[in-house]
Amino acid sequence: MTTAPTTTKAYCNVLAMEKGLDPAGHASDFSDLMVAEVPLPWNRKIYDQAGALPQEAIDLMALWLKRYHEGLGYPHHMLMIAPDKEYSRAGCRRVMFYTRRSGAFARFSKVEYLVPENQMGPLMWALHEDRGRLPEFDAYRVPEGDYLRDILVCTHGTIDAACAKFGYPLFKYLRQNHASDQLRVWRVSHFGGHVFAPTLMDMPLGHFWAYVEEAQADQIVAQNGDVRALRGHYRGWSGLEYGHIQAAEREIWQREGWAWFSYPKSGKVLAQDAAEEPEWKEVRIEYEVPGSGVRRAYEARVEVQRRIETIGTTGYEHTYPYPQYVVTRLEKVE
Repeated sequence: MTTAPTTTKAYCNVLAMEKGLDPAGHASDFSDLMVAEVPLPWNRKIYDQAGALPQEAIDLMALWLKRYHEGLGYPHHMLMIAPDKEYSRAGCRRVMFYTRRSGAFARFSKVEYLVPENQMGPLMWALHEDRGRLPEFDAYRVPEGDYLRDILVCTHGTIDAACAKFGYPLFKYLRQNHASDQLRVWRVSHFGGHVFAPTLMDMPLGHFWAYVEEAQADQIVAQNGDVRALRGHYRGWSGLEYGHIQAAEREIWQREGWAWFSYPKSGKVLAQDAAEEPEWKEVRIEYEVPGSGVRRAYEARVEVQRRIETIGTTGYEHTYPYPQYVVTRLEKVE
């Protein structure tokens, strides 16, 4: 649905915070994530035709959409990162490809390449659809990049002004204060949920965060301090289906503390109501404490307590009823 812009600027994230919009359960979930280095600016139609992105990237997204219409789901994500004077190399483009590990896991697997510009498209296609060709790109592998932590901060102002106004200062703060040999900070294109700006992804962990300011950024990077201070900033883990089960995972993290993020885990729905958009679900999250060899689980009942109507995009009147998830029961089971 397309609506006309309002005459008065009202940032979607500011309105969301004023209404008390809880971000829990609102992280994108995916099986694989393609991240490609693409120079700014990124306009609204950048995904529509080849130009800033190579034709192979456009073809990939068309293929994913075709498969979605065939009932195969859309477990993929493609993002752009802006070149960086310290990270980038003239004439080359960086491509990072994250994939979900089989079974229980704590972080996504990653491979990284730095290829000549004219090879970025063929590499992107090979990573997803023609893996037999990947040896052709071995000379461009950056194996040390496979183990780096990448913080991706949305600053995509042409999609939503809130991401530029609030996201760019967060990017600048993180880049200046937390970038290191082990952690890179990137400006990234829109990945959903600008209503939660400033918002970021923490990869390869797969965590999504909301309403992040300097104090929260420090704690997220260090992964220390009282987790209760970040309860209202955690959108969820992309290794679990968005919605009820992500909300349950947040409550477990609040109980277990920072160590929880290192536990291999998996989740499933045990039962739910019959509505097209279920109001409640019974879920189970199984996990293993590293080194223990013992598998444990939590079971929870998660309900939609209410829905908050608010604009999802700055400058538009159309609102969306964001479900607010509440864990009404949480039990640890052996």
